[in-house]
Amino acid sequence: MVIKFIFLAILIEALTELLFKAAPLQGIRAFLIDNIPSLSSKEQGHLLDCKYCSSVWVAFGVIMLATWFDNGFTRIIAYFIVAARGSNYVHIIFSTMKDFQINLRLER
Repeated sequence: MVIKFIFLAILIEALTELLFKAAPLQGIRAFLIDNIPSLSSKEQGHLLDCKYCSSVWVAFGVIMLATWFDNGFTRIIAYFIVAARGSNYVHIIFSTMKDFQINLRLER
């Protein structure tokens, strides 16, 4: 149960990051921001301008899909997204290690 919760949290974080940073989704996001003013407020701005706000609704969608469509196909897609996000973290770790190593060599 704990592993599934961690897995879903990583999936939600990855999907939220994709929503905000993936180039192919920026057109859709801009279209929604421009054409659905009911999702905005004067104090907070548009729902799709805030990662925190958007992650709540991404989580809602993921939990609904995980509850209603828990099958092999949706699991494969979820595993793919989580694995891709995990590989991003590994890249960050290796990049940091490489930068640290370069800094050590430069200090000598």
